[in-house]
Amino acid sequence: MQHIDSPVAQKLWDGQVPLRISLHPQDASALNASNYSCFSQYLSVHRFSYLPLIASEVRRFFVENTNLGFSGSDAEVWFECQGIPLKWHYPVGLLCDYQMADIDHSAGPLPWHITVHFLNFPADKLIRVSPDSSIPSIRDAFMSMVKEADFMRHGTIKKVMGLSKQDQTQLWDSLVSHSFEEFWHVNSQLLVSENTWPRYVPLRIYVPGLPVIQEPIPSIDEETDQPYTLRHVLASVLPQYFKPRADGDASRRGSVDSMKRAPDAVALLHGIEAPLGVPLVWLSQNCSYPDNFLHIVIRI
Repeated sequence: MQHIDSPVAQKLWDGQVPLRISLHPQDASALNASNYSCFSQYLSVHRFSYLPLIASEVRRFFVENTNLGFSGSDAEVWFECQGIPLKWHYPVGLLCDYQMADIDHSAGPLPWHITVHFLNFPADKLIRVSPDSSIPSIRDAFMSMVKEADFMRHGTIKKVMGLSKQDQTQLWDSLVSHSFEEFWHVNSQLLVSENTWPRYVPLRIYVPGLPVIQEPIPSIDEETDQPYTLRHVLASVLPQYFKPRADGDASRRGSVDSMKRAPDAVALLHGIEAPLGVPLVWLSQNCSYPDNFLHIVIRI
């Protein structure tokens, strides 16, 4: 009843975001950086990774190339895009999709240009962590999401808590080391349940300017015993952007043509327009982020 399409999962796992990282002028001035405007760091970062995992590398780059006078911890390093602080506990791919949601073409300008700060951490907008817990904090945030996804799918977190300590550690370590096989060796134990549908699909929807939308979304229509498609869910949650056609019972039967996207509304998943006619449970099994949530950004 549930199937993991390994080629699809592998392609998403290998997806990357090219970054151009610049030093903020005020930080450069305060920390006596020299010729900072001549240096930008270019990195290709996996979409499933997190910004704290590159903080140390970014710090070393600017210290070595601009003589930046920074001796603090990586926990003080933060990033922003066009004045908006980037949430360190969001995957890089989600951050990129969200920031580019207002751009009027499919790919957006690449590399994605972000700015690094070493001073004035915005504790009113980002969660502050202690100097020695930057990586443990992102690991804990990741595992918390995995547990939440497990509860939504099964009504309990027994699958996560039933993993051995070694498997729980491997789930995070394989994400950091980018080992597809090691990650899915563990994660498949959380997703696959023979002969049962997930109770709810772990899904978060991001619309620029609005709070994050997270509602209990069932995987199947109990009246028809057919899986809901992404277009059914979006038409229900965001009817102002995704409206069903007035064609009677066709929408109830889950016809691919039974609903249409409102003009200019696009559902972005992993940097591309998500296919609205695909069953949501299939997307959840194969196209979720490593935290086992579907993170979908709406471009209006």
